[in-house]
Amino acid sequence: MGARFDHLVVAVEDLDEAAARWRAAGLPAERGGAHPVGTENVLVRGPAPAYVELIAAGSEESNPWLDRIRSARGPISWAVAVDDLDGARAALKAAGFEPDPPVPGSRRTPDGELLEWRVCDVGPGPYDGSLPFLIEWTTPMGPGPADGPVVEWISLQPSDPDLVAEVLLALGFTGDHHFPRRVFFERDGVSITLRPLGEPEHPDEATWVRLTTDAVEQPASIVLATAGGEAFTVVLDQVEVSSRPDRRRFPGAALLPAVDEAFARLRSDLADWPDPHPDGRPPAEEEYSRVTDPERYRLLGARADAWIEVLTEQGTASAEVMNPDEVAWVGSIRGRFDRVTVLRGRAGTQPVSVAWAPSQSADEAFVQVGVGQPAHVLESQPDCGCDACDTGSADLLETVDSAFILALDGGVYVVHEGDRVVRRTLDGCSSSGVSDAERWLADAAAGRRTNGVVAGEPWL
Repeated sequence: MGARFDHLVVAVEDLDEAAARWRAAGLPAERGGAHPVGTENVLVRGPAPAYVELIAAGSEESNPWLDRIRSARGPISWAVAVDDLDGARAALKAAGFEPDPPVPGSRRTPDGELLEWRVCDVGPGPYDGSLPFLIEWTTPMGPGPADGPVVEWISLQPSDPDLVAEVLLALGFTGDHHFPRRVFFERDGVSITLRPLGEPEHPDEATWVRLTTDAVEQPASIVLATAGGEAFTVVLDQVEVSSRPDRRRFPGAALLPAVDEAFARLRSDLADWPDPHPDGRPPAEEEYSRVTDPERYRLLGARADAWIEVLTEQGTASAEVMNPDEVAWVGSIRGRFDRVTVLRGRAGTQPVSVAWAPSQSADEAFVQVGVGQPAHVLESQPDCGCDACDTGSADLLETVDSAFILALDGGVYVVHEGDRVVRRTLDGCSSSGVSDAERWLADAAAGRRTNGVVAGEPWL
């Protein structure tokens, strides 16, 4: 039924004042429009579907929706979007719930556009704080601002977390292996945490959970990915908001639509595949020595070819196919390469080398991206090619994209001293044998460290 987190509803007294608070924190908040019941809203959103809705009474009339909004402040409800509302209601009924019949809803935007949906309450009354409501968009919104915030994670503290978990499980959400009724991780959407987490299952296994927020005093907290600025945490209208800059702040990310277009053609019949361990379940022992389908990793090579095509066709780079034996590498090497292409940009930039290597019976199943001359390895995917280390095509393709985006960004890429090395990443750095990696990068960027530094000008 395609269920996913849709939006958090936050009641405020004055929309303009609330919008000013969110904007002051660096989060665009724009008028969304008015509902027929008399409520009005401001939306905090970006290019992804999920958003935060700030809502207030826009009429002196009295009805259940207006009265609920007037009497509350802060997060009061949240919506789960479904592709098939009737099917979702049937699933909830089978799980013992009694969702209301669907009713139509709409909003007239400031531009005069009419957005429409069907909605049903799962709990008693409108904007119930104990359970989410369901929404099926019939004329959905278009994407928000390309540089607007993207909701990545929401953490809630409902009065009955188990009851909410029953709703999510009935709608098809997958519970985490360690916290199956508290953490619902969505790699390509919004993940949900229900507090308190409690004790994890399988205590003999290692686990990592984002947003272990039992100590947070606010009834809701969210993590937003933003196109720029610094990471911060602030409380806005009783919502703890944490922001982290994402890869949109890098100029190379602007090429992704063109790369997607080229990739759609170059991939031919190569298929995507899901993460085989989506709920945090550890791999089975036999997966470490098993490679079910090495051919599928050729998809990563097609993605690298798409990047090369876009960079050369747009005039950003020239590409030279090299004899693999003539390209020197520094870092983890994948044996003998099938082919190597070296990209060169404008003066001052470091060359970028892209290599393809075989895996098992599959040609060009490994992709390696390096920068400089010799080429210092920025990324090599897949990790080893075994089933245990497979994280699904979406994650692996994103990793390949990140390597190209970083390579195009310029600045300091690598700092090495003997066997010790620090490599910059989009979100920080990785290091070997170095305890103060961030300082190594900062010193190299400031010119205080020059030996062993691989750095260059931005390509774009």
